[in-house]
Amino acid sequence: MRTLTDRRRQGEETISKKYRSISGGDRYAQAVDAIADILLAVAENGGEARKIIQAAEIDYRSASEVEHFLSEG
Repeated sequence: MRTLTDRRRQGEETISKKYRSISGGDRYAQAVDAIADILLAVAENGGEARKIIQAAEIDYRSASEVEHFLSEG
């Protein structure tokens, strides 16, 4: 079984190779594009794809709001 470090290195290489041309040098944007592709690959149709992406966006916003709230307090 590969170590976490090996898996991370391979993931970074894979994401950088595929998404650098799409997202530029922003590693977070590259990761978001990769995650979106994975979510869309799971969808059975266009409607489900929209629901999955919208749910992911809502989850992200909720997490960001909680993080912002906690950091203020």
